[in-house]
Amino acid sequence: MSGYSDIEKQQLTAPLTGSSPYQAAPLGQPKQQAERPAQQTGFRDPLFLLLFVGTTVAMTGIAFTKGVSAVTDAASSSDADAGSVSPGTQKAMGVIAILCACAVGLSGLILTYLMKHAESLIRSSLWINIFLTGLFAAVAFVNGQVWVALVFLLFTAINWCYMRAVQRRIPFASANLKVACAAIRDHFSVVFVSYLAVLKGVFWSVVVCLVSFYAYKANEITDDDQPEYNDDGTQKTISDNFGTAMFFIMLSMYWGNEVIRNISHVTTAGTVASWWYDPSRSNVVSGAYCRATTTSLGSIAFGSLIVAVIQMLKEMCNSAERRGEGNIFTCIARCILQCIQNMVEYFNRWAFVYVGVYGDSFISSGKAVWQLFKNRGWTMIINDDLIQRVLLLMALSVGCITGGVGALIPIITGDWLTELSSDTATLQYSFAACGFVIGLCLTMIMVSVVDSAVATVFVCLAEAPNVLESTHPAYFYDLTAAWRECHSIVF
Repeated sequence: MSGYSDIEKQQLTAPLTGSSPYQAAPLGQPKQQAERPAQQTGFRDPLFLLLFVGTTVAMTGIAFTKGVSAVTDAASSSDADAGSVSPGTQKAMGVIAILCACAVGLSGLILTYLMKHAESLIRSSLWINIFLTGLFAAVAFVNGQVWVALVFLLFTAINWCYMRAVQRRIPFASANLKVACAAIRDHFSVVFVSYLAVLKGVFWSVVVCLVSFYAYKANEITDDDQPEYNDDGTQKTISDNFGTAMFFIMLSMYWGNEVIRNISHVTTAGTVASWWYDPSRSNVVSGAYCRATTTSLGSIAFGSLIVAVIQMLKEMCNSAERRGEGNIFTCIARCILQCIQNMVEYFNRWAFVYVGVYGDSFISSGKAVWQLFKNRGWTMIINDDLIQRVLLLMALSVGCITGGVGALIPIITGDWLTELSSDTATLQYSFAACGFVIGLCLTMIMVSVVDSAVATVFVCLAEAPNVLESTHPAYFYDLTAAWRECHSIVF
C-alpha cells in the first residue's frame, strides 16, 4: 500500500461500478460499507436434497448389508497366509507414503510461490505453450510429416497471437490470483476439505462396487433358475434386469462424485467470501463446510444431477461403441454430449460460487451467473484461461519433482528394496512414474482450491468491489490498479 501516493489512492478508490456500495468520502476518512447480504434461512432446493440423501442412504445400506454378504459368500477359501502383507509390499507402501508427504509439502509451498511470482508465471506459461507447439512442428518436419508440421505451426502462430492479445490482461489475472492465494493462506484449513473429499470419493467408490457386485449376483442366472436365451439362441448368464440396475447405480456414482467435488468448491467460495467481507469472523471454514453440507446441499445436488445425467448418457454412447453397436450418429452424439458437459460444468462452477457466497438456490445462482456472463463474459473466460494455465504448470512441476524423488529413492536406499526387484533401473522407472502421478494428483487438489478461490474473488469484485478497501486495502489497491490498467472502463 505504501507504493501508492495519496492522489493514486484517491483515483483507485473511485467506484469500479456504476453504483458503489460505499458512500463517497474524502481520502483517509472511513467509508460507509455495504454489509454482506444475509444468507437465506432454511434449506434450498429441498426436493433435490431429499432425493440425494435418499439415494445415498439406500446405496450405503445395500452396500453394507447385501453387498458385503454377496462378497463374503463369493469369496473362496484361501491359505492362512493370504491375508498377510509381504515385506516387499510393506516397503513399497513406505516409499509411497514418502512420496505423498513430499507432494503435500511441495504443494503447500505453491501459495507463497504463486503470490510472489504470479505475473511471471502467467507469462512463462504462455511462452511454454508456444515453445511446445513449435517443438512439435520441428520434430514433425525432421520426420518428414509435413502436414502435421504445418498444423503445429498454425497452432504456434495462434498461440503467439493469443499471447500478444492478452498482454494487457495479465496484470489483472496476476492480481486476482494473488488475492485468491492470500485468502487461502489465511484460511489454509480449507485445503483439508478437498483432501477429505478424496477420502469421501474413495468411500463412495467402495459403496458403488459393493452394490454393483450385489446387483450382478442377484441377477445371475444359475442352473436352478429357468433358462433365458438371447436373440441368437445362446443361453443368458445374466438377467436383463441387471442392465437397468447398473444404469441407476452408475447414475448414482456420477451424482455422488459430482456432489463431493462441488461441496469442496462451495466451501472454498464461502470461505473466501468471509475473508472478503468480514476477515474477523472465526470458524470460517467449518461454518462454510456446514452450510455446504446442510442448507446448500440441495442446490449442490441439483446442479450436480444435471452433469451426472449428461455423463450417464455419454457413458451409454461409449458402451455402445465398445460392444460394436455404435455408428457415426453415436460418435456425433458422444461429441455433442461432451461439449454440453463442458459448458454445464463451467456454468456450474460459477453458479456454485453464488451458492457458497450468498446461499442462493441453484436457479437464483444461475440467473446471477447469466447476468455476470452478459456483463463480463470474455473477461471471465480469458482470466480463467490465463490462471488455469499457471495452476496446471505448477501441478506438472510438482509431479516432475516428486517423480525425481521417486527415481532417487532406489539409489539412496541401496539394497533395501531388493524384495521388489533386483533391477535398480526398473525400480527407478516404477517409482518415478508413481511419484509423478502422486505429485500431480495431490497438487491438483491444492490448485482446485486456488481455482475456486479465483472464481470467488472475481464474483466478489463484480458484486461488491469496494468492500475490499476496508477489509484488505493493500490487495484492493493492487487489484484496482490492475483492473484500470487492463480496462479503461469501470467494472
